[in-house]
Amino acid sequence: MWASIDTDNNVTKVYTRPTAITYGDVNYPQNVMSSWTNDELATIKVYPVVTDNSNYEDPSYYINTNETFTYYDSVSVDETTYTNTVVGAYGVATPQPLDDTTNPDGTVTPGLKSNAVTTQQQQAYGILQPSDWYVVRQQENGTAVPTNWDTWRQSIRTTCENQITMINACTTVPELQALYLYTGEPPTRPLPVFPPSPDQTS
Repeated sequence: MWASIDTDNNVTKVYTRPTAITYGDVNYPQNVMSSWTNDELATIKVYPVVTDNSNYEDPSYYINTNETFTYYDSVSVDETTYTNTVVGAYGVATPQPLDDTTNPDGTVTPGLKSNAVTTQQQQAYGILQPSDWYVVRQQENGTAVPTNWDTWRQSIRTTCENQITMINACTTVPELQALYLYTGEPPTRPLPVFPPSPDQTS
């Protein structure tokens, strides 16, 4: 990315790809951005852009600000020092609501916890569905569900219940995020994972 600045060093335009530009009375083709050196681009007030993601958060959990662009003679980003550079940076992100919100019209907007609970319930349903025929067969002709499958199906329901309990116990967005964070070797996470089916372990 590149950016143009004015005589007061204010960023006037940001380019996400090589673009033809006009500086003074001269029109420059788009390839100058990719073929000229930074020093050459500086003569027409065009500078490289570096993104500072230090305030950027996972948009699944946070509402990020728009990126703002500022020119610096010298700046450090991610422990690297840049000169004559435009930095794109984000403001402090706002956590999305953890709990449900009731709107003025009476409708309810699900919060992060409700959405997480729904996701785990849907996953459990999808995991159980291929073996539902065992249960249907039992209801129709009395053939018992194989013990290993019956035990496994119950473990899926129990795991889902435990997941929901842990999700609903969260009081902050970072706590909810941490449930899904894999660490260690082999990687594990605090939120229980669904056990494999008998045909996956046999």
